[in-house]
Amino acid sequence: IDEIFTAHGVSMRARRRQRLVMSSKWSDIIYVVKSGVLVLSANGGSGRRQLLAILYPGDAFSMSLAPPLDGVGVVAMTDCDLIRMRRSALEDFPSEMQELEAFLQQRTAELHARSILHIARLASLSSESRVAAFILELALRTGQVVNDTATCDLPLSRSDIADYLSLNADTLSRIMTRLKSRGTVATVGRSRAIVKSIKRLCKEVPICRTTLALHGYAELDCQADNSHS
Repeated sequence: IDEIFTAHGVSMRARRRQRLVMSSKWSDIIYVVKSGVLVLSANGGSGRRQLLAILYPGDAFSMSLAPPLDGVGVVAMTDCDLIRMRRSALEDFPSEMQELEAFLQQRTAELHARSILHIARLASLSSESRVAAFILELALRTGQVVNDTATCDLPLSRSDIADYLSLNADTLSRIMTRLKSRGTVATVGRSRAIVKSIKRLCKEVPICRTTLALHGYAELDCQADNSHS
């Protein structure tokens, strides 16, 4: 698939906080995230911004995947490298088109599964469990995992994380303080997180094994079959 993107796509770079213009007229265009983190955002009915999904390296997206909400768009949370390509560029290359569609179906299914899990967390988990699940996901997806520990950057600001988890910033700060006091996580300034024990963090996260599987760590034994799972 990389050969297809090299031959028919265009490399582009999005700077931190840059908003990618998305229009229904451009449903033919797809983006593939090569590096960095982006969010799909929209304006909520109450006027509050909503962060709907996080896009990680390897994800693919297009306007056709975005809900018809006011102000919907994709915003870079870090400097990002992307590939931009039109599906129509492969109209004369049926085998490559088939490979592209298979790739997009796989990536869309993965993103959909993560989005459904996120909705389930918002609907059923405590505020503290939501924060723990977010840190676990970020560490597994973007961090460096070594045995039972992980370190990762925090690409979202405190207000971004609060919006994504449907919390207010003060509540988020109190929860982070409690997690740090229990020795589960540590932070370096506001830009980096250290998970001191993935197993311990998993005890804060219901359906932890689902989170591990969705982010490529199904084989990781976190002993998640406990009263919190």
